[in-house]
Amino acid sequence: MAVNDPSTITAKRLTKHIAAEISGADLSKPLSDKVFAKIRELFLEHAVLVFHDQKMNNEQLMDFSQRFGRLDVHHLIEHTLPEHPEIRILTNKKKKDGQYMGAYNAGHNWHTDQSFKEKPMLGTLLLCDECPPEGGNTEFASLTAAYDALSDEAKQKIEHMIATHDRNYSYNKRYPERPPLSDDQLKQVPPVTHPMVRIHRETGRKGLYISLSCIRDIEGMTREEARALVEQLNEHATQPEYVYSHHWKVGDLVVWDNRCLLHRATPFDESHIRFMRRTQIKEDGPFSADAA
Repeated sequence: MAVNDPSTITAKRLTKHIAAEISGADLSKPLSDKVFAKIRELFLEHAVLVFHDQKMNNEQLMDFSQRFGRLDVHHLIEHTLPEHPEIRILTNKKKKDGQYMGAYNAGHNWHTDQSFKEKPMLGTLLLCDECPPEGGNTEFASLTAAYDALSDEAKQKIEHMIATHDRNYSYNKRYPERPPLSDDQLKQVPPVTHPMVRIHRETGRKGLYISLSCIRDIEGMTREEARALVEQLNEHATQPEYVYSHHWKVGDLVVWDNRCLLHRATPFDESHIRFMRRTQIKEDGPFSADAA
């Protein structure tokens, strides 16, 4: 079967609301504008794209990632590759000195990547180099489908709410094995505010914009009230009907749209190694979150 031809790239839908398995693409090779336009179209339609059997070195991963937009360098630079700081490592693998080779125990709470920035990430790409035989899945939840399913009364309640996203909120509790964020790190990611409902800049669809690990406050509410509302919306958005769970195989590359999804990693038997390379794409356009 031909690869990297627009006519042979196909998508198999994986759930009702999100995720598609893409065939006919070898992402280690340069892609024509027509081929990438087809991939981009599928990205906007399905929000999660799964490519199997991708053998990509760091340069090839970066080249493909950059087709979606400018690459971000994570503020926790110690988890990135020295020669390619745009690539972040997620792993339980250790160096000879006993230190982890990348970010350990990351992303186990439902979140959307770097919502604590003024312009959060447009998208994320994750490539599997090693994985356990079971567990260690990545789950995705559709925030647009979840919003659509809310009652009119619930939509009106949250339509103009503004939430404060704080990187340092619950950080030490979630990552007790890591040192606290330094003053320099905190200066890079001061608290920001975002609407609880955002409009996707390219599709025009409304969706919830929530993150359990980062929303500290909601304007006009006590912290306890805000927490209760975020937990309620998170529980609603992560019901099985809105979720796709990806079971990793070596060579899988998954691309997802942070503007309309939550995601999280699931536990696994750590006698096995999980080693992933990640890139993330900056949101260069307007946040497009005015739900008026």
